[in-house]
Amino acid sequence: MQLGSAAVIIFENAFHLWAQHRLTREQESVYPVRVALQRYMASPNATAVRETIGSAVRTYEAGFSHWIPGSAKRSQKEELIDTIIEIVLQHRLPTPAV
Repeated sequence: MQLGSAAVIIFENAFHLWAQHRLTREQESVYPVRVALQRYMASPNATAVRETIGSAVRTYEAGFSHWIPGSAKRSQKEELIDTIIEIVLQHRLPTPAV
């Protein structure tokens, strides 16, 4: 979960870097995924995403220890997905200025 969430954040930022590079028509080589990865790892977001998603997953797993067939299994999974999406959105990297 944490790796996938980090990848979404990195790729989203890499897309913005790539688009910015295309708009300015710079001739130098740019590696947007590498730049976005470096920015992510240097930010406090890497630790925050790892900790908050780990906590959300542990909470979800703890809920399954009390799960009874026919209970609200689907809503727990939906709640976890919504929580992960919210964490990713809260920890996006700043969009580079054009």
